[in-house]
Amino acid sequence: MVSLYKRGDSMNIVICEDDSLFRQKIEKMTANYAARENSNSVCVLSTESAEKVIEYVKSNSELTIYFLDIQLKGSLTGFDIASEIRKRDWHSSIVFITSYKEKIMLTYEYKLELLDYIIKTEPEKLEPKVFECLRIAERRQSEGYDGALTVLSKRFNTTIPFKDIYMIEALKGTHKLLIHYAGGLFEFYSSVIEVMEKLDDRFLKCHKAVIVNTDHIRTIDKKEHVIYLDNGCSCEYAPKSKECKAYGI
Repeated sequence: MVSLYKRGDSMNIVICEDDSLFRQKIEKMTANYAARENSNSVCVLSTESAEKVIEYVKSNSELTIYFLDIQLKGSLTGFDIASEIRKRDWHSSIVFITSYKEKIMLTYEYKLELLDYIIKTEPEKLEPKVFECLRIAERRQSEGYDGALTVLSKRFNTTIPFKDIYMIEALKGTHKLLIHYAGGLFEFYSSVIEVMEKLDDRFLKCHKAVIVNTDHIRTIDKKEHVIYLDNGCSCEYAPKSKECKAYGI
């Protein structure tokens, strides 16, 4: 069953490090963390290949924490991977791994919203850093993000910015909701009331089974009681509801 901002759900972990022994250390530490903290977070990809991580990034819709070596073999760097992540995802966490502290200053130039960094030449700090980063990432996941709706389950996690949501509707005869958003459709178990508590004041519960993003309203047919959105969707609204009256329709 999917819940919103539910504590204890899983966080995907991705590691990209071309030193195989160091990579194995990070893998082991993430597994140790999961065991000690009773966490369901799991390493879904551990590789030396920047290309493989970028493939994952392009198809990924789940909240993830990335541990990225800055200097990798080949033409791509950790900065290149992080840039690909940030083109699509501002909510997943990025931790850089490097032997050179001065390279960390470049993250401010790239504006990559780094969670933290790990210095390879400080082995005594390695495990505490990994554990701390995982705790912070999981806490952010469980508490949600400003300006976005996070839906979590044991199978997948996804975070959708409010601005990308057009409409949320209850599916008749089920306990599911369907989100219409810029990325397509997303179905999950919840209720209109529960989701409304997680949204901001741009959202209008125009019907007992429908929520619309008022920023995306194109036209309103007051005669037929239909709202048309700028993505082509439409829905009926209840003109006698207090929410619609307050909105002026």
